[in-house]
Amino acid sequence: MSEAKGCSPSSVLFEMQTGELLAFLLTLAVATVHAETGFLLHTQRIRDSPQWVEPEVEALVRSSFYAADPIVISIPRWQGNSSSPELSAVVSARLDQQASNVISVDLENATNEAEIVENVASFVSILTKNFDVPLERILLVGFAEGAHLAGEVAAQLHQDLGRQVPHITALDPPAGDLLEHQLSASDAEFVEVVHTNAGKMGTWERLGHVDYFPNGGETQPGCSGDSCSHERAFELLAEMWSSDNDFVSALCGSVETMSAESCRWSTLKMGQKAQGQPSGIYFLETHQSAPYARGAYYISFL
Repeated sequence: MSEAKGCSPSSVLFEMQTGELLAFLLTLAVATVHAETGFLLHTQRIRDSPQWVEPEVEALVRSSFYAADPIVISIPRWQGNSSSPELSAVVSARLDQQASNVISVDLENATNEAEIVENVASFVSILTKNFDVPLERILLVGFAEGAHLAGEVAAQLHQDLGRQVPHITALDPPAGDLLEHQLSASDAEFVEVVHTNAGKMGTWERLGHVDYFPNGGETQPGCSGDSCSHERAFELLAEMWSSDNDFVSALCGSVETMSAESCRWSTLKMGQKAQGQPSGIYFLETHQSAPYARGAYYISFL
């Protein structure tokens, strides 16, 4: 059999290798696009070696994901990555208390708000539709811009599934004017917001059913800068989720009147979802280091 004119075996091989290389690079580029939002799974069984998981059924089946355990979806600040301290804080606070699937969302390479929301909402939809995970076992936690993204994910899930997400925990969200969606009480059945650097890196605006303002919400004890006060929001999580939670809070008429003397102490503790609790603005005091809780000092209960 004669060779094609002008084509030697070596040139044909080179063209094949070049074509395969281009196909590989194209596949890699496509994979990179789809991997802009990453998901890192943490459980008590793999606490020291978390697993990157793709939002697909087969990948979750092969992983250490256990559908019978509660699920926490943790969304960091804008372009936060797997090393961001807020993600580590959520993992530690949750896994110290109970067996759970904590899924940290990595946004290091993500730049499109709509795609982030779509990817996270699709992940949750897979859990509910393919693993029979009820929405009641899923908690969305967001820090800084991640709080607004959590609200947008919940709103998208409501549209997709026809049901509201039961619970969002929002940690010191900033003003929402930099994103398309601003967190609101309408995003979930229960939205709790912790404000620790209001007016600076966070906002004074009431965004949830209950808005907590530890130490008045602007500056936290022991902090000399805004970043410290901002990040105190997720440092309080371990005690918020503890059975020994002593973050007794007081219901206030407005942010302007927040103080231990002028607000009325209640039985509500920050981080606990109590039946029949009044919505509104809550004040509490903390120490400057862990354990942060101080309890109540003025006995004038609701």
